Amino acid sequence: MEKSTEELFNEIKKTMDIFAFEEENRENLQANSLVEQLELFLKSYLKPKKDIIRDAGIDITYGYQIFDGRKKPRRDKLLQLAFGFPLTVDETNILLRAGGMNSLYIRSKRDAICMYCLQQQKTIDECNEMLFKAGEETF
Repeated sequence: MEKSTEELFNEIKKTMDIFAFEEENRENLQANSLVEQLELFLKSYLKPKKDIIRDAGIDITYGYQIFDGRKKPRRDKLLQLAFGFPLTVDETNILLRAGGMNSLYIRSKRDAICMYCLQQQKTIDECNEMLFKAGEETF
C-alpha cells in the first residue's frame, strides 16, 4: 500500500535505523533514474521518441541525449518532455523528481499554468501562449 509523504516523514523522524526504514519502505521511495522513468513512460505511451521530442519542442539531438542519459536536462526541458508525451500532472511530477527537480507547485503562477495546460492536454505551443499572456517565462 502506498504511503503518503506525511506518513513517510513521520516514520523517518521516529526511526533509529535508516537502512531498516529504506528496506521497509522500498516500494514508496523514488527508485527510478531519469532514463529508467523515461523508458517506463515510453512503454506506457507507445509513442516514438522522435515524436515526443518534436512535440516537446526540443532539438532532436539534445532530446535523444536526454533519453540516453548523456545530458542532464534542466527542469524546463523535463516539463517540455511532459508535454511531448503528454503526461498527466502526477506523471510529470514523477518525471521531475526522477530528474532531481522540484515538483510542480500550485502556488507558483508559472507552475499553475503548466499544471492547467497538462491537465487540459494542451500542446507546448498552447502552454507557451498562455504563459506569454500571463507575463511568465515561456519554454
